[in-house]
Amino acid sequence: MRQAVLLGGSLLVLLLAADAAMDLLRHGVAARPGAVIAVGEMIVVLLGLLVVRRWGRSEPVAMGLLLVTVTTLVLERGTVASQGDVSIAYIAMLLVSTGLFLPWRPTWHVGWLASAVVISVVATRGGAGSGLGVPELVVIGMAALASGVGQQLAYARLRRGLEQQFELRAVTQLSQRQEHQVSALNRELVQTARIDAVTGLGNRRGLDEALERLAGQRLAAILLDLDHFKAFNDRFGHLAGDAALARVGQLLHDSVRGDDLVFRYGGEEFLVLIPGGEEDGAAQLAERIRVTLRDDADTGAQGLTVSAGVAAADRFSSSDPLPLLRRADTALYQAKREGRDRVVVSDPAMAAIARAG
Repeated sequence: MRQAVLLGGSLLVLLLAADAAMDLLRHGVAARPGAVIAVGEMIVVLLGLLVVRRWGRSEPVAMGLLLVTVTTLVLERGTVASQGDVSIAYIAMLLVSTGLFLPWRPTWHVGWLASAVVISVVATRGGAGSGLGVPELVVIGMAALASGVGQQLAYARLRRGLEQQFELRAVTQLSQRQEHQVSALNRELVQTARIDAVTGLGNRRGLDEALERLAGQRLAAILLDLDHFKAFNDRFGHLAGDAALARVGQLLHDSVRGDDLVFRYGGEEFLVLIPGGEEDGAAQLAERIRVTLRDDADTGAQGLTVSAGVAAADRFSSSDPLPLLRRADTALYQAKREGRDRVVVSDPAMAAIARAG
């Protein structure tokens, strides 16, 4: 409504200016009173547009402007003889067009039509000195009726269009929410596909992707294996075994740095990858993990211990990760042979054996 009033008011100012200029050119001094009235109309319209632009009061301003316009048109009929039927045509055009092109509420439109007709009836009785007759009133009445019917149709069409727009917006918002939910679910599924369900650590798929990302970097690896875990399962049951594995996963997660990666390598085996790590630092981390598991109130109290093998590679190759992992595995089995519950670091001799194998 606000945009319609601003646009319609601007056009009305242009039309009034053009009408006054044409009258002055055609009739000279005789058209001066009409030009004065037109200038007054333009001033009133411009003031109304200023009110709409600043305070947004569209409907009362539009109604006021239209009533002033009708009143001046009635006055023009009595003031400028040449205006005659043109004033009546203007009034009829205003009545019809406001019903078709102004998107205001029906109550305001009915009030505007009633006021315009009352002004015309008063003019008929000579109150405005215009001498409006019955034919003119018939024209105004028919225009008012057409405006009322047209406004009802236009308002209904506008309302249906807005309702459809709101429904479309609601459907779009629902679709966007569902799309966000599906995207979040997909991200969760992708993440879940790389997480071991028991320990919450990375699984073999996550390990393979991590090895590809770490290609060409220096990398240290710690391979850990829970000691006598089969006997633990046989003694306490598989549910207790899963609970122990979950606790080990939590302890491993809490023991490593933010850049380190921890995976369940298989069964009761775990793998820690340390980007840029050295064997000495990796060995110290493995020892901390071993002591943490042994002293933990859950795993240690149930007699669980861990053996670990440590190895490092200057330039890890993701296309052939076996040498590094084989060295860590060889060191792990040495720890097993030496009595378990200990950390063994791979040495150059082991590395040569691993490469030869």
